[in-house]
Amino acid sequence: MPHPHSSASGGFIPGKGRPAIVHIVEDDPRDLSLVEILLRREGFTALGFSDAESFLERVTQQPPDVILLDLLLPGIGGLETLSRLNQLQVDAPVILLTGQGTAENAFQAMRLGAYDFIPKPFEAGRLSVSIHNALRAKDLSREVRKLKDELRIQFDFRNLIGVSPAITRVLASIERLAGSDLPVLIQGEAGTGKELVGRTIHYNSRRGEGPFVYLNCGDLRPDLVETELFGSAGPGGARRPGKWDRANGGTLFLDELSELPSVLQEQLLRQLEKKEKGPSGEDPSTVDIRIICATRKDIAQEVEAGRFNPSLVNRLAPFRVVVPPLRERREDISLLTQRILAEAATQDHRPEKKLSPEALDTLGGYPWPGNIRELKNVLRQVCNLIESDLIRAEDLPPSIREAASQRAAAEEEEKPIAPIKEVEEQLIRQSLAQTGWDVNRSASLLGISRATLYRRLKTLQISREIL
Repeated sequence: MPHPHSSASGGFIPGKGRPAIVHIVEDDPRDLSLVEILLRREGFTALGFSDAESFLERVTQQPPDVILLDLLLPGIGGLETLSRLNQLQVDAPVILLTGQGTAENAFQAMRLGAYDFIPKPFEAGRLSVSIHNALRAKDLSREVRKLKDELRIQFDFRNLIGVSPAITRVLASIERLAGSDLPVLIQGEAGTGKELVGRTIHYNSRRGEGPFVYLNCGDLRPDLVETELFGSAGPGGARRPGKWDRANGGTLFLDELSELPSVLQEQLLRQLEKKEKGPSGEDPSTVDIRIICATRKDIAQEVEAGRFNPSLVNRLAPFRVVVPPLRERREDISLLTQRILAEAATQDHRPEKKLSPEALDTLGGYPWPGNIRELKNVLRQVCNLIESDLIRAEDLPPSIREAASQRAAAEEEEKPIAPIKEVEEQLIRQSLAQTGWDVNRSASLLGISRATLYRRLKTLQISREIL
């Protein structure tokens, strides 16, 4: 039978404002009573069970925050209880208590997810510290899960917005690639969103729970790239891990791959070929890294110019995603501006600004050499400068307006002029259709004589049957 006791003097869950509920599974009545007294003094809410069967029946009805579990129990033992808790998906750290524990039992308990292993007889302080640490670890784990959920939402496929054929092809590619574990090379101009594509692939793959480790090969001196990528020797012979090690179980994102020094290209190729975890020569079986690379340069041209190792390209780029520049997806500018202005309003805690039709046309006429990054910077700058909730064309930077105006003028000049014969035929057909094949009225509408109209009908081979 359970024996509930509670106190509000302490033992509160971080951020919850209530005492933590601790379930105690202990078959020795004296030990059970002792632990309950200790927990009451600490301010916890304690619920005691003398066997695993009654505990497992109750655990999902009144979920605990921490579980104290004796390893040696009658009937269902401690390890089997721990295994069943995993099956029930009980979200509570388990602290094992035992007077006859072995190293093998401790190892197996930790493998099953036990938080701590305390031998009997235990000190009250040791138990209290373990419980408080378990609560903090649970709170931290909850925060980590929340952040990961937010990342999955942030990098959902739907956040790569656009309706243009160019971006639609990209979306189709990354959805397929997210389901594989192969390396990917992402090419595109600066500001097109290559890192966003890489993170979207990662967070929608089986590695989404693992780390996403970023390294920009163009931001560091050549001698520092090696240290950042593969680590270095530390004091006393200890090795400082690099990005390669930290990405284990997740994705290593190498930005600006084309800037990787040739020496590092060779070393990275060796690591990939040998499937080693790093320069330390650790067990190759521990390697579990997916590499996604990005570059603004055409990697094929870099290989042809002798600046990049072709064998490394073959290893890193079995699949390529080309992210289009914004000038090739102008039909997406309206959707992108809506998203950017909504995000700006949320971040600045103010009403969302809108674009006038003229302002949107102006943005659509600008070539955007800095792509989406430049679009974001321009809109954020305008939002900070104007008070009105409506962004007009004249509110946009002069450089944007001038470039859009020049492009519109150039497009007007490039419009093809239809041949006279085609224009004449079109006018005659329209007049005849409008008058129901009344030649006299059609000639009058066209401002020519009836005889002239008949000659033009014969020359243009227009007859009533095919009109």
